[in-house]
Amino acid sequence: MLVVTGIFENGRFIPDTSVSIPQSKRVTLTIEENCSVETKLVNKWREIGEAILACDEYLPGEPAPILLRTAAETEVL
Repeated sequence: MLVVTGIFENGRFIPDTSVSIPQSKRVTLTIEENCSVETKLVNKWREIGEAILACDEYLPGEPAPILLRTAAETEVL
């Protein structure tokens, strides 16, 4: 059995991840009444954060400084 999570929006089910389902395959859709869209978004951001923390990619060099405008410079704009 495969469990696919996602959201129902504008009359369509949108899965959280890409899923390949064979044609004419019988499926069952279960609606979670207690899980809001906000909860799903929080879970998605949590997944992104965990993926970033688990990333072991090395980025060489030093980060470039960000130059922020002063209040006076912003007022001139």
